Parts: sequence; structure tokens; C-alpha cells
Amino acid sequence: MGDGNRDTRKRFGRRGRDRNEKRVENRGEDRGENRGENRGEPAPKAPELPPVACAICAKQIFDLSSALADRESGQPVHFDCALAKVVERERLDPNERIAYVGRGAFAVVEYRDKSMTAFTIKRKIQWEQEGAKFDWRRDIQQRVGT
Repeated sequence: MGDGNRDTRKRFGRRGRDRNEKRVENRGEDRGENRGENRGEPAPKAPELPPVACAICAKQIFDLSSALADRESGQPVHFDCALAKVVERERLDPNERIAYVGRGAFAVVEYRDKSMTAFTIKRKIQWEQEGAKFDWRRDIQQRVGT
């Protein structure tokens, strides 16, 4: 593409602007918008949530968005702690594994070949109560805005 006619070609995003012309952005200053807003100051942060301990291992949960609810109490637990409990309770054949299938459920899966791309679900293990709403999860949703 070294044809020497670089200045005459129009490219996406440039649309008729000269290469030396500076881009002027209109952000509402001339229309009287944004008056009275604090420019340059960061938006106020939402108050931080208190530390939450895992109901299984009692260590702090730093990422509540990846936590699951405990089977008995409904309190948050680490995903890895929940997975360890499921593996502990289930008897697995050599070619079976535990996988998280979503919506608070794990499954015992059997892979068809060594590539581990195709599998069959042998049995489903419901970890969380289906359709249950937990207060700690609602707090996260309100912070995110959903």
C-alpha cells in the first residue's frame, strides 16, 4: 500500500478532515449543559461492603460475585470450597469429573474422548436452592445496578 497517494484517500474515522486539522470536541459547554457539576472531581464511591467470611473454611471472600450460597445456611461460600465439598461427597469413576453447569448446580460428566471437548452429563447435583434469593447477593446486584 505504498502508492504515494496517502493524502487523497479517505479512511474510516477521518472522513474529509485534513491530517493537520485538530479535532474539536463539543461536550455541551456551548449549550449551557454541565453547569454546576464538579468537573475534575471523581464521582462518589459507593460504601464498601463489610468483609464476608466463607461458611465452609471461615476465610474472607474477596470476590462475592463468584461465590455460591451454602446448601444449609444460604451464607456465601467460596466456589472452590463448594466444589471441594461436592468432590468429597461423590464417588467418581476414572473417566468422570465434576463440572459447574450454572444456576447453582454441578454435574458429574463423562468425556467421550481424550480431547475433553465432548462430554455427557451423567447426573446433576443441585448445590443452591433453585430460585432462592439471598440477601448478600441482592446487595451485590444493587451495587452493580441490575
